[in-house]
Formats: sequence, C-alpha cells, structure tokens
Amino acid sequence: MPATIATGGVEVAPPLTDVTELGLFGAMALLATIQAGADPGYRHVRRLQARGIRLAPHRALRHEIVVSLIEAGVLVPAAPRRLRLDATLADPDWEDGNIDDADWVIHWNDVVRSSLPRRLKEYLDDTALTTHNREVLIDTWTALAKAECLAFAEHALTAHRMDSKIALAAEIELGPVLARYSIGQTCAFMWWAAKNVASSFLRHGGQPGLAEREMSRSITNAFSRSDATIGTVPLFRRHHTLPMSTFATAFLSASRLGDAYWSSPISDVALEARFEAG
Repeated sequence: MPATIATGGVEVAPPLTDVTELGLFGAMALLATIQAGADPGYRHVRRLQARGIRLAPHRALRHEIVVSLIEAGVLVPAAPRRLRLDATLADPDWEDGNIDDADWVIHWNDVVRSSLPRRLKEYLDDTALTTHNREVLIDTWTALAKAECLAFAEHALTAHRMDSKIALAAEIELGPVLARYSIGQTCAFMWWAAKNVASSFLRHGGQPGLAEREMSRSITNAFSRSDATIGTVPLFRRHHTLPMSTFATAFLSASRLGDAYWSSPISDVALEARFEAG
C-alpha cells in the first residue's frame, strides 16, 4: 500500500508514483537530497545543513532544491516540526533558515521506496538532450556555477579574515562572467576580489557598504581586463573544504559533463559535445 501522511487529520497518499513524474530537475533534487541525508530506508531526511555531506554548493541553492520538493509534495516536515504545507509556504515569518532547522519525511510509495535511488539514477543516466531537457540542464548548470563561485568567494574572504557575507555582493556580476569563463576561472576572480576587499579594509577601515562595493568592482574590473585576452585567467581547482555536492553529482549524471562542468564556460556547445561523445 502507498505510504500515507496525515495532514489536518486527513490521510494523504503520495502525489507521485514514478520518478519520471518529478521531471529532470525534480529527479536530480530528490536523488541529491537522499544522498545528502536520507536514512537507510529512504523514509526520512535529516537536517540539511552545510556541515557534513553537502546537498548543494551554497545555501541559496540548497533552499531552492528543498522548496521544489516541498512544493511537489515529496518532502513533508517531520514531527515534532511538522507544519501544514500551505501554512509553511504562505507564512510571512517563514525564513530560509527554517529549512535548515527541519527534519523531513520522504513522501513516496512504499512498494518502490527501496529502489528509489536506483530508479532516480537510471532515469538521469537515460536523459536525452531534448529541447526542454537542454533548457533545464543549462539553467541548472548556471545555478550550480553561481553557487560554486559564491561558496568559493566565502572561503576566500574567510581566508583573508573578512566577513563571508560580503560574497553575496558578487552574485549580480556572475552571469556575464560565467558566460565567458568556467567555474574554475571565475573562482580566480573571486580570489582576486577577496584580496582586494581585504586590502581596501586595511586602507580605509570598515566603512558601511565599502567591502561590498569593492567586491563587486573588483570582479567587474578583472572581467573587463581579461575579456580581451580570454584564456589567460588561471583555472582554480576545487578547494578541499568545498567538496563536490550531491546535487552537482546528480547533475553530472544527467549532463555527462565530467570535468567540463568545472573547466568549461556554460554553453549549449559544451553540453552537446558530451552527449555526442556518448
């Protein structure tokens, strides 16, 4: 019998019965969530904090993944933190931080629950590069790239003894940079910007907003100088404190990108080349 969950006294059957109903993004999200924190029976997911196995490179993407599964009805807050789903999403006091402070029930059919990770992996491995899937993969690669770069920027700022929150000022600059440079090269921009922020702090002190402006300005300037001589920006490697996330691993299963995920600019050409290579 399908597993049911009581909501307001009413037993609710799982909304989905097959992994294909999740769609490509949902399948990547659920597989990553299971790998990041599910118990051996795939019934519950522990709190998905940044410590330990990472669901996503950065908290903003981690929250997006969890919310997408909540909205699909696949994740339900677990007792004693169970909340009505509609109230959870509509509550103006609900903050992203609450997602990291909740345990979850995986709402899925008990008949196929034990094979859920295998079914999800097989579905991702069989992904075809249709027009829709291409759009999903490019959007996901972009989201992951921004998250990887923000996480690295936070690491770089911490290494320079600066507040890691300053990294968020770089987010608005990442779109154009990632259209020309790889994640690894963009991490070089993040490191240079963090150095400039630290240098600016030593010269001018902690004036309100100055560090954020310096972070943004440094990336823009470095990008402008390097744009005319593309290929000269060094390729940074993943830092050992920022291991591969489970969502990135799930994405690699669907996209076939391999090392190109980190070393190639985001493009349809890079994606097509991997699918054509088989």
